Amino acid sequence: MLVIDRFLLLIRDLRRNERGMALPTAIFAMVASLGLASAAVLSTVDVQRGGSRDNDSKSAIAAADAGASVALMRLNRYAGAFSTSTPCLSAPAGTLALSTASADGWCPSISGTVGDSSYVYRVTPATATTMSVVATGSNGVVSRRVALTFKKTTVGSALGKEGIIGVDDVEIDNNADARVSVGTNGNITVHNNGNVCGNIRHGIGKKAEFGNNGTQCAGYQITEGNVTLPPVSSFMPTDIATNNSNYRLVTCTKTGVPSGCQSDSYTGKWGGTEPWDSSSRTIYASNNTTLTLGGGDYWVCRLYIKNNSHLVMKEGAKVRIFFDTPENCGVKAGEKQIDINNNADVTATGYQPEIGKYDVPGFYVMGSPTIPTTIEFSNNSGNNEFILYAPNSDIIVKNNATYTGVIAGKTVHLDNNAIVRQDAGFEPPQIGGATIFERQSYVECTGATASPPNAGC
Repeated sequence: MLVIDRFLLLIRDLRRNERGMALPTAIFAMVASLGLASAAVLSTVDVQRGGSRDNDSKSAIAAADAGASVALMRLNRYAGAFSTSTPCLSAPAGTLALSTASADGWCPSISGTVGDSSYVYRVTPATATTMSVVATGSNGVVSRRVALTFKKTTVGSALGKEGIIGVDDVEIDNNADARVSVGTNGNITVHNNGNVCGNIRHGIGKKAEFGNNGTQCAGYQITEGNVTLPPVSSFMPTDIATNNSNYRLVTCTKTGVPSGCQSDSYTGKWGGTEPWDSSSRTIYASNNTTLTLGGGDYWVCRLYIKNNSHLVMKEGAKVRIFFDTPENCGVKAGEKQIDINNNADVTATGYQPEIGKYDVPGFYVMGSPTIPTTIEFSNNSGNNEFILYAPNSDIIVKNNATYTGVIAGKTVHLDNNAIVRQDAGFEPPQIGGATIFERQSYVECTGATASPPNAGC
């Protein structure tokens, strides 16, 4: 009985004592925690891998777009140099050179880098009516491929679509009014009661921003796209430095000497710096004077019309004023190459929209990629009528200045009640001499790089 009683007491004691369960319980809890932690870690790693690949993919497509944009820029820069025997560009040693097409009918591949990404592009020969460009962008292990088509057009055609064009940015604010379509490869901002009564095109990956009662008239669109503005040198006469109408502005030393002197009409006193300063190559009119131009192409450095003075294009004349580079003119950074202010203006007697005549002078400013230059219309500058093409210069229209025609610059800023407008039926003159390419279509390709380059696009 004693043995049995001891056994029963041992069983009863084990039943009350739970110290033996602590270890397995702790083990099970640890295993469960590790399982949950491992799941969280694996999920985080997957997310990080997905995020990294997504970033690589976005960088790759951006690099492909950059490669296509570089191709377009080079096509326009070398458009006048291509021929049937050398319709391509190549870069065998990192330097661009004209070349023949490859055996597959496409131009040789050209590579480059943008940030941490790289691109490779190929184009069809420039002899085709419609150009094709295929660009592949790569970042890390990810690559993306895009195909674009470009069509041939002219500088005049590009200006016919938009009344204000900015290569970089366009700003319209402080009650300024753009009564034309506006386009830029950068951003467009419409602020402080500024208004655009026309279509708006902002650059690829850029935006149109409205703030403080900035508006766009109803019925117009906002689109995305880039337009190339070729350099003035691509359509400027090659002999402009020696064959021009500057002689018409020269003060005669005696009757008819030099030949053609004072052929242009000027109501002020001839001589000194007015209306022509030959040393600085400046057309200058100030203080209630009128200068009437009746020649063809002028070759100058600066144009200053001020203080109730007027520059007029004579009816029947086809006046074009070409502005030399700031390097050749001694123009300093930020200096104005064109300054029209204080009730001064530029008009054309051949501009008569009521009878369908739209003849206006053209101002074509070469500018510089390294020396910033400015063009300004300000302080009640009247109803200016001309074409202004200055893809390397900053253009400012402000303080009640009014402009009728087309403005194209590096940047364009309308400020303080400035107005840019066009009359119904207006078309800019065909500048001539320059064939350019503009984007027509864009698709992303599928699959790996293939032959031909646009397979799967």
